[in-house]
Amino acid sequence: MKNFARFKLAGWAKQIFLTSVAWLSLAACSRHEQVETFVTTDRMYAIWASDNAHVWAVGEEGLILHSQDGGAQWQPQKSGTVSRLVSIFGSGSQLWTVGADGTILHSTDAGKHWRSQKSGTSLHLFAVYAIGSQVWTVGERGIILYSENDGGNWQSKTSGTKRQLSSIYATGSQVWVVGDGGAILHSADGGQHWQAQTSGVTSSLRAVYGTGSQIWAAGDLGAILHSFDGGDHWHLEKSGTIETLCALCGREAELWTVGTDGTILHSADGGQNWNPQVSATAHHLLGIFSIGSELWSVGYGGSIMHSEDGGRSWERQTSENLPSG
Repeated sequence: MKNFARFKLAGWAKQIFLTSVAWLSLAACSRHEQVETFVTTDRMYAIWASDNAHVWAVGEEGLILHSQDGGAQWQPQKSGTVSRLVSIFGSGSQLWTVGADGTILHSTDAGKHWRSQKSGTSLHLFAVYAIGSQVWTVGERGIILYSENDGGNWQSKTSGTKRQLSSIYATGSQVWVVGDGGAILHSADGGQHWQAQTSGVTSSLRAVYGTGSQIWAAGDLGAILHSFDGGDHWHLEKSGTIETLCALCGREAELWTVGTDGTILHSADGGQNWNPQVSATAHHLLGIFSIGSELWSVGYGGSIMHSEDGGRSWERQTSENLPSG
């Protein structure tokens, strides 16, 4: 039995904030073989798309959902685990998802078959990112794992911190990781060596995203940080919210971030100005991904939200529309 008491909701006024992008007030869980019956969870943590048609979402009890039509219809994929899955990412035809107790799953056929990879750890993993055959995953107690062969072998790298690491972004040989207490780590050699960057904030950071030398990070109390020089200098932007921001995505100068209480923010100028978008849910949103002007977001309440117009309007799919039984 694992106790996830660290990941509880903390009260502020009458609002609820995530203390972790990964879990909120989660009970203990035990390992056992995945049952054949599919039951739709009311908590999904991450979403990723390879194109406008093929989309995957992951969540509680080893849940993996796949859509072949941009989210109109969803089907479960057999993960082979009941571990909580909190992050998913793909590269080419390959997919990886990570989660509780060091779980790493890998697929080479768009999720038709998933196989467990040996992470070498029982620590919870919160994020995964891949470029070609290079894969990175990060998690609690400062753990950073790296593979240069599609996850066939995983190596532990020295992060220099024991703080929880919640999100990762990479481009070429440049890699950034963010986490608790305003932690930002940077590697210039593909994750072999890491150095701390000065964020200037103490609030925990839950998400990181970039394009070129520009990097953004978001987290607790509406914090949004922006760097124009690869993280050498970070600037705090005005988000206009005190909600916890859990995920980031973007395309060129357009950015989106989502968070607690259905928060969705959009920037059309590279993060200098942020405006709220009308959300189709009041539930916490924990993941977002974009392909062109199309966006998908997932979170609590068994909903997957989809926008075809850059977030100006959102369509909500409840668990009643998803496969079950």
